[in-house]
Amino acid sequence: MQHDATPMRPGQRRRALAWGHVNGALWAAGTALTSGTIVLYLARDLGATGLSVSLMLAAPNVAGLLRLGAPAVIYWSGTARRCCLQMYLASYLLVLGLPVVALAGPQWSSPQLIAALVGVAFAHQLLEYLGTVAQWSWWGDLVPLPVRGRYFARRQRFQLAASAPVLLAGSYFADSWYYHYRDQPEMKLVGYAIPIGLGALLLLCSLLPLLKMPATRAYPRPQTRLVGSAILAPFVDRRFWPLMIFRGWFSLANGISQLVQNVIYPKEILGFGLGPLAVMRVGMQTGQFAASRSVGKLSDYYGNRPVLVAAQVCVSASLLFFIVARPETRWLMAGAWVLYSAYVAHNICLPNLVLKLSPDVERPAYVAAAESAGSLLHATATVVGGGLFDYLRGPRPAPAADVYRASLILLVLGLAMRSFAVVLAAAIREPGAWTWREILTGRPSGLEEARD
Repeated sequence: MQHDATPMRPGQRRRALAWGHVNGALWAAGTALTSGTIVLYLARDLGATGLSVSLMLAAPNVAGLLRLGAPAVIYWSGTARRCCLQMYLASYLLVLGLPVVALAGPQWSSPQLIAALVGVAFAHQLLEYLGTVAQWSWWGDLVPLPVRGRYFARRQRFQLAASAPVLLAGSYFADSWYYHYRDQPEMKLVGYAIPIGLGALLLLCSLLPLLKMPATRAYPRPQTRLVGSAILAPFVDRRFWPLMIFRGWFSLANGISQLVQNVIYPKEILGFGLGPLAVMRVGMQTGQFAASRSVGKLSDYYGNRPVLVAAQVCVSASLLFFIVARPETRWLMAGAWVLYSAYVAHNICLPNLVLKLSPDVERPAYVAAAESAGSLLHATATVVGGGLFDYLRGPRPAPAADVYRASLILLVLGLAMRSFAVVLAAAIREPGAWTWREILTGRPSGLEEARD
């Protein structure tokens, strides 16, 4: 199945990479309005239980498990570019169903609404995840290895610069509309539908820059037997196992407390609206924007592993601020969002590690394996976390003290699991990466392959 990448002139490559930044900005702005807190708050206002919200959070990750089939889809499409565009177009057209569900709120029953939200989220994320595997496979050829860290860092800056103002405007609009029409059930949910609908249009616009970027590698139509071998390749590659183990545990640790972090604790314990949460998120994105350039340079120079280890320490410590925050000191939660800025290293280093450790022609299978394993375990942990919350809280309506106690237990569990992820990140085998001893002494002792 070997097929070499199509050569590109330097000017052609530079233009393509520039269009990649435009795509990233539009995609980030659209995603800010069509996922995360705004959709979860909508679900709670439609009557979703803790387990129901967990299922909503988990549905995209269950869909992500099907990314294991992405290599077959890419190979049969002929090019990763064609597959990427087709999957993204179908996915973003489905997002237009989210504002329709919000507008239907007063007419439909709560179970119908939640089922519709889960269904749209599942189908949208399945198609987007397939497109993402194709996109990373495509861009693995577009972006030269020596500058990948810096390129993905620059792309991250474009994404943050675009998403921050859009998220603030959309969140404060939804808050203002909701409180203005809080006594009119047929009108208050429109405040969710308008920004989500705008986000869907931005996602569709993000496809236009991709049309300006050339295909890089044509895949021959393989036999089914060879496709199966390619899909299994990352699971039998022992070099890849430590990265897969970290990716899986990282997803478990994030998923177990996701419901409490994103919805229950800020909304029902601390009393935050969408607006203040958006301010904290923008503060996090500002930190990521400031750090992304340095993260890209450090990952290119020292390797991705040491940067990832340092970031995971910060991400683990973030839950301490949730644990100590109370309604009268809810501002302490801002500390968690400051440490969330360290996720910028995960956004840069994890894709870079996958691309670095994967053979060129089997790159779609390696990207799919890493993302699918993470999706499955994140979905499992999210559902388990939601079920644990409902069990620990007790029957509804539950006293505020029971809700707080259940939330605290899950936050402590999440802290312990994230802390162990630091150990797993340190065990990743990355060719050429510096050890912490070498970084502190400033004297590299040679390539890691020689040490291993």
